[in-house]
Amino acid sequence: MTRTVKKRTFFPHFLVAALCSIAATQALASTNSPSVHDWLARMVEAVHTFNYEGTFVYLHDNHMETMKVIHAVRGDNEYERLISLNGTAREVIRDNASVTCVAPDSKSVSVGKRLLGQGFRAIFSADTQELTDNYEFRVLGESRVASRKAKVFAIIPKDNFRYGYRIHLDTETALPLKTDMLDSQGEAVSQLMFTSLRVDNSIESGTESLLEGKEHYSWQQERPTRKLADKESQWYFGEQLPKGFKKFYHSRRPAPSGQPYTDHLVLSDGLATLSIYIEDGAAKNLLSGTSRMGAVNAFGIQISGFHATVVGEVPAVTVEVIAKSLKYSESRQ
Repeated sequence: MTRTVKKRTFFPHFLVAALCSIAATQALASTNSPSVHDWLARMVEAVHTFNYEGTFVYLHDNHMETMKVIHAVRGDNEYERLISLNGTAREVIRDNASVTCVAPDSKSVSVGKRLLGQGFRAIFSADTQELTDNYEFRVLGESRVASRKAKVFAIIPKDNFRYGYRIHLDTETALPLKTDMLDSQGEAVSQLMFTSLRVDNSIESGTESLLEGKEHYSWQQERPTRKLADKESQWYFGEQLPKGFKKFYHSRRPAPSGQPYTDHLVLSDGLATLSIYIEDGAAKNLLSGTSRMGAVNAFGIQISGFHATVVGEVPAVTVEVIAKSLKYSESRQ
């Protein structure tokens, strides 16, 4: 059975600081070059350290979303504000510790903890040189995006368990200006492009005023989670995971008295990232089988009385293989 997976956040989880993509069938202009890694290292630093604001379009499933982003840095603190410019009104604020989602139409505000790597520009969780077992890095040439000159780079997967990426980096700042994410057949599963971008140290986040007048909204505070050590977890993978993927985060959210807990596992190969949500198998409206929205694939499965949903910006085969390899053992508690 296939159904649409429930969205857990307002905005897509953008992989890698650039949301990049490359068609596996596209003829590339040059061979491997160490300069690719230098540029990507600059990009990782740029998305954290520059103050910028701009408008971008995000395309998926023949649907276009237009958004504004404001990013500001004050000392060691980063602030990011995302504003939807079409469709349902919604805004998201991210700082070093939390994510606040505001939905004016439903007059609601939700506040949760920020996980490492979340944000408009999620960052490589490993040095790009460490990703060469599973990806190939190439220089494609030059382009022009949002009236700015750009260098174009390719990140090409070596198997079908991950997407490839193409990224256009601003030649002046190394900020990502345009991204195409394509599958192994060369079909676009998502595209992102700035239509305007301003980089200026004087830019302020404007997050202080966002919550003014929201006192009468419905507020929801996400229940705190507890990070679990491997020895505490009853969940493990009984079969070999796709090459390069490893679990690097496992948390448990306590439930009301007498109710089952909810687990959250995060897996990554250093570039592609996916989540596993484990909850009571008797709950209603659970995903069974596959679902897709743009670049995001999900797979739901029942395991030992629990229900697990694997979801992420990876091909459908990846979430299915990982879901079917997940095992439960009471004795591991």
